[in-house]
Amino acid sequence: MIYNNSKLTHLTVKNRVQYSYEKNTNDCNVAYHRSRTGPNWFLVFYKNSACIRYTPKEVGRVFGVAKFTPWVNDMRDWCYTMVEKYGSDTDKDNDEYRKYIEKHGFGPEVHEEPNDNTKMVI
Repeated sequence: MIYNNSKLTHLTVKNRVQYSYEKNTNDCNVAYHRSRTGPNWFLVFYKNSACIRYTPKEVGRVFGVAKFTPWVNDMRDWCYTMVEKYGSDTDKDNDEYRKYIEKHGFGPEVHEEPNDNTKMVI
């Protein structure tokens, strides 16, 4: 904070970028924050409470018994795409992320070995 002519002024530091989920409502809001200096994180606002979570699985746990509704499933898929797109190597080393990639995949190369479907011609 800087005092400028007896006025309190906050410094605006651009050290993080925020991506909001496109289906957010006033009652439920999820945003992904990228940070330069620390780990990336999700900000979840649900039931008049805001909390920070680091993995998509933890984000899903915030919703309790509603964690398998279509909205939450779509939001969790969005969280995984954010980690795939902007996540660091430590985010991608997570076991839950690997299981998600094996199940849903981000291309055909995830589901099969490249040498399994080849034949040798002599």
